[in-house]
Amino acid sequence: MRLTFMGTAGARFMVAKQVAASGGLFLEDGQTRISLDPGPGAVVAYAQRKVDLTTLDAIVVSHRHLDHAGDVNVMVEAMTDGGFAHRGVLFCPSDALDEDPVVLRYLRRFPREIVRLAPETTYSINGLSFTTSGRHVHQVETYGFRFGDRLGWITDSAYYDGIAQQHQADVMLIHTILLHCRPELPHLCIDDAERIIRDAKPRLAILTHYGMTVWRANPKEIAADLTQRIGTEVQAAFDGMSIEV
Repeated sequence: MRLTFMGTAGARFMVAKQVAASGGLFLEDGQTRISLDPGPGAVVAYAQRKVDLTTLDAIVVSHRHLDHAGDVNVMVEAMTDGGFAHRGVLFCPSDALDEDPVVLRYLRRFPREIVRLAPETTYSINGLSFTTSGRHVHQVETYGFRFGDRLGWITDSAYYDGIAQQHQADVMLIHTILLHCRPELPHLCIDDAERIIRDAKPRLAILTHYGMTVWRANPKEIAADLTQRIGTEVQAAFDGMSIEV
């Protein structure tokens, strides 16, 4: 399994200013190719890396916020060759489709299937399985994901009991919007990330989806400090970073 970070920006100010790119994640496993959370500029990031989007097998959206789904419509069109190839699957929460949808109605017939995500449910694409977490503590319907024991992906959420166990895997991705915890904001801070890493004990933890305060504090230095204090390897993702899982 190979992961490529098409962007590491999180939250509105990082995305609006494009301090870092906001194209989400690209996952390749054998012949299976999945776009995860295609935020604003995703289609550009994939083009720059010469990824043929008609080879995508699926698009997965963790929740309907723009920094995660801003390019979902153009990515669906690209995956389906402008709607002329009835192929691919879109996975997303129900509220991305219902009231005030982010997935436009006219192109919903383009993919082979649209799947509404449910909590603690396993799905499969070409034999590659992934399981949703319980519903995250966030403003809208939001899920994290686990790809077997290989990869755990904690998306936007406030900390809650069981979050480490639900995403426990050899490699874990953690969205770190906040430098310091703020109870009124349902996002993880660096202290939350440290607690998750200590509880889950992954081989490798990767910080990504930075808010502005984390970015200004230097994610690479934060990761190095966590590595030293916890004893688990922690890395800070950067735009274009590619790793084997």
